[in-house]
Amino acid sequence: MSATETKDMTDTILQNQLASHPDSDLDTNLDSSIPPQSGQAAFPTGGRALANLLLMEHDFRRARYKREIANILATRLDGFTHCDGVIVWVKKNKGSDVIMSRLEGSQLKTIKDKNLEKWAKKLSSWMDKTNAPAGELDTETIPAKIFDLWPDIFPLEGFHVPLNCPGKGRAGGVLLMRSQPWGEAIKIMLQKLGEAAGYSLKALELGIYNKTASNLPLLLGLLGVATLLSGTALTVMDIIPTPDYLQPAIHLLKDLTGLGI
Repeated sequence: MSATETKDMTDTILQNQLASHPDSDLDTNLDSSIPPQSGQAAFPTGGRALANLLLMEHDFRRARYKREIANILATRLDGFTHCDGVIVWVKKNKGSDVIMSRLEGSQLKTIKDKNLEKWAKKLSSWMDKTNAPAGELDTETIPAKIFDLWPDIFPLEGFHVPLNCPGKGRAGGVLLMRSQPWGEAIKIMLQKLGEAAGYSLKALELGIYNKTASNLPLLLGLLGVATLLSGTALTVMDIIPTPDYLQPAIHLLKDLTGLGI
């Protein structure tokens, strides 16, 4: 079964199983009882968000090119948390490859605009040179020559996720933009996702994409955070198709958290 087929099946199952649990949204700072305005995408529920997050991590390791990983981040993060726009950059030779997307209707769609791309490269280059920390973007620190050209299509509020490589250094970064506040669960898990992407990007750089080992510690970290912040996180794993090699780890987590049989 392909990743796309698995994602579609997972989404259908989780929509049916978790429809009665609106309070399971991982982004605890958002009031999930307030329906989105007409034309806006619904916020992902906790179980569905977790499933999409795990599928993204899985697809990072199957990618053969850095741009594939950047495209996954730019077009599928709305399956994990609500965002109005995304800028992703991955280092390439002496420069960087940039992919941008914005929310159109119910999903993120890539933007192809040379002027916007030039602006995004200047922003990402400044963030890398200043070693901008993970977290909410402080717009007051952005140079005027970049800030003054901020596109109207993107909210000024953003959350920066460095794509950290093993050891030291960064393979790129992600900037998610939206006007709503960011919940603590989302912040932590986005950073873990950034680490997973960084590991896969480093593997591609070393030419070992077809030998990349699973980022199992990172995956367990994601599940552990979800367990602490959402009581349904691990029980959701019972209805999500998972590789056989992950089952022992998942059962161990359930036993440790009192959810085991």
